[in-house]
Amino acid sequence: MSMSSLRERQADLVRTSALDAAIAALETRGVDDLSMADIAAAAGVSLRTLYRHFPDRAALLQAAGERLYASLGVPFAIASVQDIAPSFREAARRLADRPTLVRALVRSNAGRAMRSAVRGERLAEIRAALGPITQSADPGLAARASAVIAHLCSAAAWVSVADESGLADPEAQAAVGWAIETLVGALAQAPGPVPGKVDR
Repeated sequence: MSMSSLRERQADLVRTSALDAAIAALETRGVDDLSMADIAAAAGVSLRTLYRHFPDRAALLQAAGERLYASLGVPFAIASVQDIAPSFREAARRLADRPTLVRALVRSNAGRAMRSAVRGERLAEIRAALGPITQSADPGLAARASAVIAHLCSAAAWVSVADESGLADPEAQAAVGWAIETLVGALAQAPGPVPGKVDR
């Protein structure tokens, strides 16, 4: 084994250890203020070594979010408008296997930073899938409906429903999935823009 490949393996090990330590700290302690020093200590590396691999906390949390969602197999691609609700259900099902972690992702600053790493990709997929039905709808209505659908297609939506209503997680996910389907169906049937009308 060459010296460069050994260094690459060691670097990968440090990165993986740090990312797993960040995810574990979020899940076990629900920490809101996860510092680089905390992560370095949990990963068993020096703070200086950690900074060699991640320039700052935001970069580390973003990478941890990407690793987490990939490890859970959370789907991002949405082939068509009919796949929006099923995609939400599958993502929710996978996240629900770790209820403490999913709530930390939704409620803590560190968790929200991890989620933001993948949220942009998810939103782009939802908007693209909605494209065929939003193009022919009234622009104002399409914008409002798309915003609500995008919000519902998130862990934050079903966690809030579960926590505020007392529904079990699977029931909350079913309720949100139904709401997504209902809104998508209504948007698909919505009338197009009225000529000469200015939407407010």
